[in-house]
This record gives sequence, structure tokens and C-alpha cells, in this order.
Amino acid sequence: MATKNYSYLGKGPIYAGVVSGALLPVGNCSALQFAVSESKINQPDYTSAGGGSANSVSRVDDVTGSMTLLDLSPKNLSLAYRGTTREVTGGVNVTAEAHTAFPQALLAFVNTPDVSDTADIVVTLDPSGSPVVLVENTDYEVTRAGVVFLEGSTNITDAVDGHDVEVDYPKAESVVMEALVSSGQEYRLIFDGLNEAQSGKAVTISAHRIKFSPTAGNSFIGDEFAELPLEFTVLSDSTIAGADISKFFKVAMEQ
Repeated sequence: MATKNYSYLGKGPIYAGVVSGALLPVGNCSALQFAVSESKINQPDYTSAGGGSANSVSRVDDVTGSMTLLDLSPKNLSLAYRGTTREVTGGVNVTAEAHTAFPQALLAFVNTPDVSDTADIVVTLDPSGSPVVLVENTDYEVTRAGVVFLEGSTNITDAVDGHDVEVDYPKAESVVMEALVSSGQEYRLIFDGLNEAQSGKAVTISAHRIKFSPTAGNSFIGDEFAELPLEFTVLSDSTIAGADISKFFKVAMEQ
């Protein structure tokens, strides 16, 4: 009798969402793994010199999973850093944003500026006294985060106390992720996969209740495409009942 070949080469999108919420795609992923850890209690066999175990009890400690995300979207970063996201409307003008300026130092704006036309960015020295509008490329240069004051500026010279300035600028359209401002939420996860080694037959995985751990780290500077590794714990779902039905996760494979 021939043995059916079950070689496996998996591909497919992953969806995740807050329990009872919408399942949204997490984007391109290069890995998805599940693992079960156990603890064992062994009873030694003392009846013979050969040793060994007379009995053994195994208990499941944890059901865990991991995945490697290749799309560093604000939403995925919020999963990795237990954060929240908010949208910033572009084109809205910020006026009289107060800062202290130091020579040869970056002045980071509160919001990401729209630098498509740097003439829209105005830096005013001593706004409450004798205001002086500073000159781009003479007193400062515009960056993606704000402005850097130049070494040759005769207006920004106090490296100890700095100078009072105000900035006007248009906001860039952006999404901001605020890290570590939310507790770990519970999610569900669906792998809408296929087995490339079996003519693309469907392989779906449903994890009913999971909780992501904060990421161990990801790189924001490098010469290779960035990866975002995530680990999660698969929790028991008490709403699932029935004999031989898993409270943790299930795998369905098209035949």
C-alpha cells in the first residue's frame, strides 16, 4: 500500500485581530511557528540494575508561537511594542510652537513637518521680545524631524541657556505609534495558507486566543530589509467546548 506524501512548503497571508474584532492582514511574513513545552515527572524503576523509568507523567506548560513580520507598518509596530496608533492629518498648519534653540543642535518639532516646500517653515527668534525671523541655510537647515542650527549662525550662539524660538510649519500626513501605552490585549490569529508542495492545497490555522509579547528587538538602521520578530502565547479559550475540539488552535489541511 502506497504511503501518501505529506511534504510541506507553506505560504500565505496571516490575519490578526482583537478577539471578537475584525481580522486584518499583517502583511508579508517569512515565518510562522507553533510550539508546545512540557514538564515531566518520572518515576525511576528501582526493580532492576538497568535503571530507566517505571512511569512518567507529562503536563503541558505552555503553547507558544512566533512569526517574523517583514512589513513594519505602524499597526504591526503597535503589536510589537504594546502601543497605539493615531493618524495625523497633513497640511494642517502649526503656529507659534515654542522651543529652546542651541547652536549646531537639532530642534525636533512636535509633529513631522511637511518639507515639500521649506519656505513654509518659519523659525522666529525671541518671539516675546524683539522677534527676528531666522534665515534658512544661514541660521538653520531643514531636516525630516525639524531644523538643525548651523555653525555659522550669528543669531543662535548661546550653548548654555539656549534661545527662545517659535516655529510655524505644516504637518506632514503621518501615522504615529506610541509605544508601551496599552496593556497586552488578546487577539485571534488566522493563517490563510497553502501547501506549495501539494499543488497549492489549502492549509488554514486558527489560533483562538493569543497574547503577543513585546518584541525582543528590531533594527531601524541597516543594509538589509528589516524584520520584526514577534512571539505570542496561545491561551485556552473557555468558550470552545466539545470532545476532541482544541481550545488552543487547529490546523485544517485540504486533501
